[in-house]
Amino acid sequence: MKQIKLNENEYKYLIQSEYIPSRLITVIKSSNKINKEKHLLNISEDDADQLRDLFGEQLQLYGFDLNYKLTNEGEMLENLIDLFFID
Repeated sequence: MKQIKLNENEYKYLIQSEYIPSRLITVIKSSNKINKEKHLLNISEDDADQLRDLFGEQLQLYGFDLNYKLTNEGEMLENLIDLFFID
């Protein structure tokens, strides 16, 4: 199991993302709220890998504008890819 700290914006982005399967949304919603701005997520390596793959696909589709500059969603996705990295 891996523990991942999510800020409130990351948490909201994840639970509202339609590209994430409902089973993984349930895993994310099972996180413990540490304080007003932080959530602690306990997640299996397999689920973390699956989410990273989904973030990477989403980054390719929506992470860059027409000039290949990173969009706001792209920045969020890059941060999430780093957070969900399994050593």
